Amino acid sequence: MRSAMKFILAFTSCSVLTAGLASAGPAEPTAHNALATDESIAHALQANDTTALRRLLASDWIVVSARGGWVGRADILQAIDAGVWTHTMVVISKPRVRVYGTTALVTERAVVSGMSGHKPYVNVRECQTDVLSWKDGGWVSELLHESFSDVASSNC
Repeated sequence: MRSAMKFILAFTSCSVLTAGLASAGPAEPTAHNALATDESIAHALQANDTTALRRLLASDWIVVSARGGWVGRADILQAIDAGVWTHTMVVISKPRVRVYGTTALVTERAVVSGMSGHKPYVNVRECQTDVLSWKDGGWVSELLHESFSDVASSNC
């Protein structure tokens, strides 16, 4: 009886492990993991976590601001590290995710608060589009484009 129980336990354990390996498979670009990456960027921004941002933003990443200018990754990370540009709140909602092969566009509403140049900004409403590319089995942001959105109910 004991040997039968051992066999059943061993067989069940082996089956579970094998099923897990078979279903895991290689990562591939999906709308689900694109949105997860976009959410990770928002969390890293709110935490002012430049280590995570270095992993999530392409080396030549830029942000096109709602005012029309643009700033590169190195300048943004340096400003965050120096405490010149920080976030205290980043809330994203109503995401629209489109995947085109190895490129994803995530357009959403954002409400952000923080400090810029040691001056506070509170509840700034934006529509933003994050352009992601699939590299080495994961998404990285290539570009973030922001637009002011004074209408709380607007779709982005």
